[in-house]
Amino acid sequence: MAVIAVYSMKGGVGKTTMAVDLAWRFSQVGGHETLLYDLDPQGGAGFLLGHEERKVQRAISAFHHARAPRDLIESTKFDRLSLIGADQSLRDLPVQLARIGAKKRLAQMLSFMKGDYPRIVLDCPPMINEVSEQIMEAADLIVVPLPASPLAARAFGFIRNELAKRPGHPPVLPVLSMYDQRRKLHRWVRENAAANWPVIPQSSHVEQVAVRREPIAAFANWSPASKGFEQLHAALESKLAQLGLAGPPQGGGPRALPRPEHNPAELRAHEESRVVPIRNAASARQSVPSAPARAPSPARDGLARRAFSF
Repeated sequence: MAVIAVYSMKGGVGKTTMAVDLAWRFSQVGGHETLLYDLDPQGGAGFLLGHEERKVQRAISAFHHARAPRDLIESTKFDRLSLIGADQSLRDLPVQLARIGAKKRLAQMLSFMKGDYPRIVLDCPPMINEVSEQIMEAADLIVVPLPASPLAARAFGFIRNELAKRPGHPPVLPVLSMYDQRRKLHRWVRENAAANWPVIPQSSHVEQVAVRREPIAAFANWSPASKGFEQLHAALESKLAQLGLAGPPQGGGPRALPRPEHNPAELRAHEESRVVPIRNAASARQSVPSAPARAPSPARDGLARRAFSF
C-alpha cells in the first residue's frame, strides 16, 4: 500500500483538483484499486466526483477507533476508485485528536486497508495542526502544489520547517500549479526555483473540472493541463517504485484514456501549446535516484527545492 498526501498550508492552490486527478489516474491508468480519502471539511473531493454531502455528519467517527473506516467508503462512477467523503464534522477533528492523544491514529486506520487499496490518496486540509501531524506520520509521499507567488513560497517554508522536526520524514514533491507562461514572475520561478518541478498550467479546462464534476482526463485528456497531470502521475509512480511501493496493478490493469472529441484543426492548435516537462535531461541527471540527496542550503529560498530531494 502507498499513501500519497496532497497537502498545502495555503488554500486556493489547486490541491483538491490535484488529489482527485491523481486518484483517478492511479485507478484508471495504473489499474490499482484506489481510495480517495477527503480530510478537508469542505468536502471538495467528493463534490468533484459528483457526490453530495451526507445528510448525517459522521466523517469524524472514523477516528474514534483505530480501525479501518469501511462503513464510510463509497463507490464512485469510475472503476477501481472509491471515496471516503468529508463533512462538517471534521471541523472538530483537531480537538478530537488532541483529546485522544494518538499521534498515529490515521496511520493505524490506513494500515488496516493495505490489502484492499494499493493506492490511498489523501486530500488534506490547508493547515498545520494535529491533523497535519497525523498526515505526515501516515504518508509515504507528500505532494505540495505551489503557485508562483511569495505567499506560496512562505507557506512551503513553514512546511519545510515542520518536516525538519521529523527525522526520516516522507519524500516531498513540490509542484508548480496554476502556471501562466505569459506572466514574468511565473516564468522566472519556472526557470529558477522550480526548474525541476512538475508543472500544471493554468487552464480553463481545470476550472471545468468543478463544473463537469469529473477529472480533466475524462473530458479533455488532450489538453496541456491534463498532460501536466500525466507527468506528475508518472513522477509519483517512478518514486513509489524506488521506494519499493509500486506493487502490481490490479483490477484488470491499465486502460486507455478517452480519445479527443474535437476536430483535427482544433486539436492541433491545442497540441502546439507545449506543457513544460519536468525540466530537461541535464536537470534530471542531477537528481538521479541512486545518488545521495544533498542537504538543502539554509540560505536558499523556500521554493528552491529540487523535486524529491528535500
